[in-house]
Amino acid sequence: MKVKRLMASLLCGAIGAATLGLSGCGSAADSGMMDAANANAVAGGSSDLPVVTWKMGSTWGDGNIHFTCDERFSELVSQLTDGRFTITNYPEGSLCAANQLFDYVQNGTIQCGGDWGGYWSGKDTAFELLSTTMDNFTGMDYYIWITQGGGLQCYQDMYGKYNMTYFPIMINHAESGIRSTRPITSIKDMQSMKIRLGGVMAGRAAEKLGINITTVAASELYESLQRGVIDGGEFSTPCSDDSLKLQEVAKYWCSPAWYQSGGVNGVMINKDAWNQLPEEYQNAIQMAAEICTSEQLSRYLWMDFESTKKMLEEDGCIVTEMNQDDWNTIRNTCREVYEEEAAQNENFNMVYSSMKDYREKADTYRAMLGDYGWGFNYDDSAK
Repeated sequence: MKVKRLMASLLCGAIGAATLGLSGCGSAADSGMMDAANANAVAGGSSDLPVVTWKMGSTWGDGNIHFTCDERFSELVSQLTDGRFTITNYPEGSLCAANQLFDYVQNGTIQCGGDWGGYWSGKDTAFELLSTTMDNFTGMDYYIWITQGGGLQCYQDMYGKYNMTYFPIMINHAESGIRSTRPITSIKDMQSMKIRLGGVMAGRAAEKLGINITTVAASELYESLQRGVIDGGEFSTPCSDDSLKLQEVAKYWCSPAWYQSGGVNGVMINKDAWNQLPEEYQNAIQMAAEICTSEQLSRYLWMDFESTKKMLEEDGCIVTEMNQDDWNTIRNTCREVYEEEAAQNENFNMVYSSMKDYREKADTYRAMLGDYGWGFNYDDSAK
């Protein structure tokens, strides 16, 4: 069976399963990943397409929730090609360190890598906008912008400058917020703390706000909070934070996460390796990325629902929030940082302008929808 005959049925099945919360996108063991014997049996040696094997490095460690998304993408590519195109996943550190992955893919040392673009902000700050925004896009905004609003071309333009093509494979909603060992209720509280905060742009905003940002690897976040090396920090969404058990060493939880209001992970592919693929395999990669993205959009949010309830009701987390005046100060500072960078970096401005064009189309209808655009909680006290 050829890839084009499989695409429609797999896409419909995956989206339907994701809607039901049954997409099977857990670990490789949980998701029914096709093993070599099954792949060969399905392929049956009857296809005229070549057998291709790629290596896919990752910025994520083995067992990390994000790494399971890399594995799911590779599984879908195999399914879409009857097992004749196999991508083997390698967690962070097994082929190279996370900060080496970009160069490994760019130079063709390996064919592809699962990434979060913010790690490459040192090369160009435009990569950060392709991975997250401060107080701007939600996960749904990213999804619509990428698939309908011209966003995908921004990824291709930026990664294309470095001999790569790119496809998002995961979109998540806002991060948890800052986990801390003492409560945060104001900007002033943060000014007296050492805080781990991801993102170059968020770091610049924090500097303007007088907040002391400390660099700590995600793998060291738990111990750093436990030992008092830092007073607060962020990692990702609630389910990701729960995977690191941050609530055990930082019971206070300041939400929402202004510094990362949405996020995107993807697969960067060496352009020479991409060009050598048959068209059917290129189609399979693009379709696998689309399926994976649609699955993860609901999967992560569902797990965040569950983790949030658990951390509040069972783990004793205490949620705090800041007053509106401080939120307004943060919002204005974030926009100021973006406008300053857009004026200095034409690549950043290219991506940021595309995002603003999307907002020009979306915001009018969004305002009309009000609560019905994303949802609202019932106020039982109004009865």
